[in-house]
Amino acid sequence: MAWACLVPLPTGTGLLYASSDNGGTWRQLPFPSPQSGDDKLGLQLIDATHGVLQVLGSLYTTADGGRHWRTASLPQGQRFAAGAHFLSPSQGWYQDLTAFPNQAEQPTAMWWTSDGGISWSERWRVDPQHPRSGALPLDGSKYVLSFRDPSTGWLEVTQGAASTLMMTSDGGRTWSPVKLPVREAAGFTDLELLSDGSAVLVAKTGSGYMALPSRDGGLKWEEGRPIPIVTTPNRGQNRPSFIDHDHWATAEGSLLQTTSDAGQTWRTVRASLPPGVVALVDLWLTSSGDGWAIGEDGSENLRVLRTTDRGADWSLSPVPYL
Repeated sequence: MAWACLVPLPTGTGLLYASSDNGGTWRQLPFPSPQSGDDKLGLQLIDATHGVLQVLGSLYTTADGGRHWRTASLPQGQRFAAGAHFLSPSQGWYQDLTAFPNQAEQPTAMWWTSDGGISWSERWRVDPQHPRSGALPLDGSKYVLSFRDPSTGWLEVTQGAASTLMMTSDGGRTWSPVKLPVREAAGFTDLELLSDGSAVLVAKTGSGYMALPSRDGGLKWEEGRPIPIVTTPNRGQNRPSFIDHDHWATAEGSLLQTTSDAGQTWRTVRASLPPGVVALVDLWLTSSGDGWAIGEDGSENLRVLRTTDRGADWSLSPVPYL
């Protein structure tokens, strides 16, 4: 299994590394383009050899673990590579993430690719000329949360303080609202599709954060269970780690909260951190007990950490720059 680490520097230069021995050693990979200090960088690993690199308005893909990169196109007229997400080396979607502050109308659109970003086909659009696309309105923000396969996906529509979860069964051409067992207004921060076929939807309500599990991969959702989160999570930072339907974990400082019954009960674990590391920022755990985290020192510098005992003990992973 190959792992990679993307390190943005204050100079605006990014360093890209990969490991094929679970983080024991790292090799530097070629960066496919020059950068500026304003570039937004993102990395998606699809499998051990395939990945996608987002550099502001440029999209790059690799089929050999990052040794070589090719340029992939964005849909015509689009400028933000962060809108691209891939299910496989060939299948993926792109959403226009342009925001329009201080107005109710939020135009956007979604495209699909079946050839790794060589070409894109539009699946839906809402704008002043197309004020509705089926059940999707022009008013309110729209965000594609995830796709399970080329047919089945989920999207949230947020109007005011409340969000509606929408689901598609035809690759995003049409969407229908999902009935959720939530008794108060909620916004959705994440939808995780897990290796055991289950799914977890993370929601924020007036009383805090909760997770709604699903045993059938998002077709039917169970009652939400509170998650012990203090720091606000977002897409990519400070998110809980969901291993399977029953096993979840969150991190705050050096404390891990873990559950083995889908959030009905929680256990506190005081993690042993390397010298100088004071907090766990991001957390990824696996069913085998291995895991990764981003650790922070007292000066807000970040370190890559790894564990082999479900998060009880952490060691530094020797990424060269760090």
